[in-house]
Amino acid sequence: MPKGFLFALSAILLNILLLSTPSWAHTLGVDRADLIETRPGEYRLTAKVPRRIAPAIVTPILPDRCALTGSPNGERGGYAVVFTFECAPSLTAEDTLVLPWKREGTLLTVRWSGQDPVSRLAKREGNVIEVALDEWLAGSGTPFKAAKRYTVLGIEHILVGVDHLLFVLALLFVVGGGWMLVKTITAFTVAHSITLGLATFGYVSLPSAPVEAAIALSIVFLASEIIGHARGRQSLTFRAPWLVAFAFGLLHGLGFAGALSEIGLPPNEVPVALLFFNVGVEVGQLLFVGAILALSWLLKQLSFSRFWAGVAQGVVVYAVGTIAAYWLIERTLAMLV
Repeated sequence: MPKGFLFALSAILLNILLLSTPSWAHTLGVDRADLIETRPGEYRLTAKVPRRIAPAIVTPILPDRCALTGSPNGERGGYAVVFTFECAPSLTAEDTLVLPWKREGTLLTVRWSGQDPVSRLAKREGNVIEVALDEWLAGSGTPFKAAKRYTVLGIEHILVGVDHLLFVLALLFVVGGGWMLVKTITAFTVAHSITLGLATFGYVSLPSAPVEAAIALSIVFLASEIIGHARGRQSLTFRAPWLVAFAFGLLHGLGFAGALSEIGLPPNEVPVALLFFNVGVEVGQLLFVGAILALSWLLKQLSFSRFWAGVAQGVVVYAVGTIAAYWLIERTLAMLV
């Protein structure tokens, strides 16, 4: 059989195969999309895809209180598929859009009414692309919901922020209880509130890596001060613990600010977010202090001797110092790599 005939037959078969298979089936990629709040509660979702990929863009799954106002299949043009919908009340940070698009992801730009656009990559998980709107700086809906949202986030941050908790634990070993504890914790609170506010409003800005390393250093410092005091050394840390707490509190506030910036702040919610995130941090901190004091009281009821109580404290302090030293080395090396 002539080679020319074989070549022509192969070309025909290939064309038949391509025509019988959707052209987007083997080109799963990442496209651009826009979500625009045209008016409060009214939205336009645009997938920017060429006509050959348009069949992969199907009807989005909206929150229950939302309804499509245009065609469920979208308005399909030469290089876009557009869906319009309404929500009452408007979309908030608690909402998620589900895009059952047969694509690997979408680079989504969201333009909320009165805000600058926010762009993030939404990746495919399973058979859908989920868009959690809090990651695109959606508002909380009402001041009460904003207060609740950021209070909970503050509590969660402090309770999972082991480095901050270890610093507070070390402070408890320094001051014990009573009025000095109140004074020291208040100084720490005031200090980190100052730098949290300054950093949130853009007056202070430091890279997160050196801040995290310095926070680890603050714990190492306190652990060494506690050990030195047990050996009879006198220092400013024990004479004026509130002053040391204030100085290091300024540093820890920058760490809180980094966490808050990662969460994201809708511009119109910055004051309430700052206030109630800080409130949440304090609530979480007080819960931790209360738990430690309760545990300390319980151990005293068990009538441990002064010797064994000292041994237990030494073990805890050395463990805290060792963990913090490891973090310090790890975080410092991370800055150099």
